[in-house]
Amino acid sequence: MSHFFTDRIGACLFKFVYICLTIHLKQIIMKRIIIALFIVLAGFITVQAQTLVTTQPLNKNIVLEEYTGIHCQYCPEGHAISASILANHPGRAVVVAIHQGSFATPGAGDPDYRTPFGDALAGQTGLTGYPSGTVNRHVFTGTTTALGRGDWTANSEVILQQPSPVNVGVETSFNSTSRELTVHVELYYTASSATPSNYINVALIQNHVFGPQTNGGAGNNYEHMEMLRYFITGQWGDEVTTTTQGSLVEKTYVYTIPAGYNSVPCVVENCEIAVYVAQGHQEILTGDVVPAIDGTNLYIGDISTSEGTMKLGQPALTTNFNLFANSNLDGTQPFKIKLVSTPPSGWTSDFEINGQTFSDSAIVNLVKGTPEPLVLHVTPGSSSGFETFTFELSSVNNLNAPTKYMAVQLMSNVGTLLVNAAGDNYATLHQDVYIAGLAAAGCEDMAVMKSNLFVQAGAAGILTDVLSVFYNCAWTFPAFTDPEALAVKAFVDNGGNLLVAGQDVGWDIMSGADGNHGTPVTQDLYTNYLKATYVADGTSANNKLIANTADPIYGTTATSNIVDVYGGNMYPDQITPLQNASAIFYYNTAGTKICAVKSTKEEAKVVYFGVGLEMVQNAEVRNDVITKTYDWFMEGVGVSEIGNKSQAKLGQNFPNPANDFATIALSAVDQSMMLEITDITGRTLSILQVKPGTTQIQVNTSPLQNGLYIYRLISEGRVLDAKRMQVIK
Repeated sequence: MSHFFTDRIGACLFKFVYICLTIHLKQIIMKRIIIALFIVLAGFITVQAQTLVTTQPLNKNIVLEEYTGIHCQYCPEGHAISASILANHPGRAVVVAIHQGSFATPGAGDPDYRTPFGDALAGQTGLTGYPSGTVNRHVFTGTTTALGRGDWTANSEVILQQPSPVNVGVETSFNSTSRELTVHVELYYTASSATPSNYINVALIQNHVFGPQTNGGAGNNYEHMEMLRYFITGQWGDEVTTTTQGSLVEKTYVYTIPAGYNSVPCVVENCEIAVYVAQGHQEILTGDVVPAIDGTNLYIGDISTSEGTMKLGQPALTTNFNLFANSNLDGTQPFKIKLVSTPPSGWTSDFEINGQTFSDSAIVNLVKGTPEPLVLHVTPGSSSGFETFTFELSSVNNLNAPTKYMAVQLMSNVGTLLVNAAGDNYATLHQDVYIAGLAAAGCEDMAVMKSNLFVQAGAAGILTDVLSVFYNCAWTFPAFTDPEALAVKAFVDNGGNLLVAGQDVGWDIMSGADGNHGTPVTQDLYTNYLKATYVADGTSANNKLIANTADPIYGTTATSNIVDVYGGNMYPDQITPLQNASAIFYYNTAGTKICAVKSTKEEAKVVYFGVGLEMVQNAEVRNDVITKTYDWFMEGVGVSEIGNKSQAKLGQNFPNPANDFATIALSAVDQSMMLEITDITGRTLSILQVKPGTTQIQVNTSPLQNGLYIYRLISEGRVLDAKRMQVIK
C-alpha cells in the first residue's frame, strides 16, 4: 500500500470525524465513533508500516567484507572466490570490496579506489595479508575476524546455517536530476538481539569499474566489482536501540550521490545498496543488497520442504520431492514458478501444483498463510548423475522483488564420485584431469560434486551405492574442513575407497605453521585414514613423479615431470607412510623423497598423493595413475576385467537398502549370462543364471547379514557391469 493511499484514507477518516463533531451527535456515540475510526486508521498504518520484511524467522545471510587492492597479485583469486559465493547463493550473500592498505595505494596515473572508512574497518580485523576478508565479522578460530581467501567459502556455509534474530528489508529510489538517493530500511526482530543496541550499515557499492589490477590478466581494463564507494550511515552505522523480539524498526536515509569519489566517476546505474545489521562494531547478524535505482528486497514468500533436499534415485523409477509454495504477500497473488535443471540424457522431470503438471513454468495464485503443495517428479535414465533441480519463485505483480530459490538434488546410478574441494576454484578448474582419467579407465558411473555437497550427501544417506571417491584438493585452503573430514572418514569406515590428491594438504593440516587449518578432526583423517606423516613443504625441486617399481599396482607407471600450474606456487608435499601404508611414488630416483602412499583400512582402500594430479605434466601418465587406482579400487568387483562386446547393463537394486529380497533391473541382455553376488572382499556368495531378454531378476537377500555387497553381471568369463548393494534388516 503506498504512502499516498494511506495518507488519503487518513485524511478522509479525520474529515469524517470532524463532520460528526459539527453536527453535535450524542457524546457517547461520538466517543464510540472516534475510537472505532482510530482503530481502523491504526490498522492502515500498521499494514503500511511493515511492507518489506517477513515476520517468520530466517537464517543469516552472508556478508563478506573483502579487503583488496589494485597492485595485489592474489586479489583476482579473491575476487573469483567472492563472485562464486554470490553465484552459488543468490539472494543470500552480500560482498563489499574495500580497497585498503598498501596494495590499494595508487601509483602515478592510477585511480584511487580507497575510501575514508577502509583503514578503521581493516584495523579491527587483525588481517596480515591481502586479499583478506571477514565473513559477517565473525571470529571462527583464534581471536581475529580476518580470513584468507581460502577460508571464505567454508565459513560462509557455516553462517548460512545460523538463525538470524533480525530480518532486513530495503527499498531504494533515485532522482536522476538531483542525484538524490532515498533508502528505506525495515528491521523486524524475530528474536531479541544478544546486545541492546545494533547498528544499521548502509553501503553504496559500484560494479563494472574498469581500471588497473596486477595479475588480473586485463592490464588497466580489469573489471572491479562490488567496490565500496561510501558508507551512507558513516563509519560504524546508525544505532538502533529497539532490538527485542517483535520490534519493527523503520529508517529512511537520504543522500546525494556525487558525480565521483577521488575523481573516479560514480555511475549510479551500476551501483547497489548493501544494508547489514551489526552488534556493535563487530558481529554482523545479516544483510541484503538491492539496486540503487528502484531496488527492493520485498519478501514475496518462498518454496520450502519438511523433508530432505537430497535423495537417491534409480533408473526408470520416479522419485518425488514434496515441497510447498508459500506467499508472504497480502491476499491472493499470482506467482511464477519455474523449474531450472540440466539433467543427463534420458532423465525426465516435471512438477505438479493445483492438480496440473508442468515441465517448465507455471503461473499460480497463492494465498498468504496457506502453503500450496508442490511435487517435483524426477525419473532418471540409465545415465549416471548427481543433478540439481532448482525452483524459482517470482511475483507477477512485483517485478522488482527478488526471486526466491529452492534447490534439491537427486543421485542415480553413481558408483564413482569426483569430489572437488570447495574452498576456492582451483579444484573445479582442474577437474577435467580426473574426468579424463576416469573415462580412460572405463568408468561409466561417475558424478561430480563439491565437498560441501558431499557433506550433505553423507548426512542424507545417499552415498550407499558409491564405491569410490576421488577427492580433488588441488591447491585449496582449508584442504579439509572438520565437516568434510568427518564425511570422508564416515565414507571410508563404511567400506568406501578413497583417493586424495593435492599439494599443501599435509602442510595445511599437519605443519602447525602460521595460517594452517589443522584440527584434531583433520589430523585424525591425515594420520589414521590417509596413513601419512608430513615431512616437509615441497619446493620446485620436487619435480618428478617416479613409480616405486616394487609396488604391484603402480610399479609399471612411466615417469613424468611435475610442473607448476599455480603461477610460482609449487609445494608438492614430502611424506612418509604410516602403519600398513606403503610408498608408491617418489620425487627422486633415489627414492628418498616420497610423493604418494597407498594403504587399506579394513575393507577400504586409500591412496594419497602429496601433489595434485593436475601438476603431473604427462597426460598419459596421469590417466595411467587414475586407471590403476580405479582398477585397484574395483578389484573383487571385477571392473578391471570388464569386456566391451556386450551392451548389457545392471540397474540399481530396489528396494535400496534391500531387506529380504531385492529386484535388479537389467538391459540389453543378448545372451545367457550370470549374476554373481559377492561380499565387499570379493568372496562369492551366490550365482544366478540370466537368460537372454531378461529385464529384471529377484535376489533372495534374507540369508545375508547387514552390510555391503557387490553384484556383477558376467558373460564368457568377463564382468560386464557391477553395482553395490546395501542390506539392512
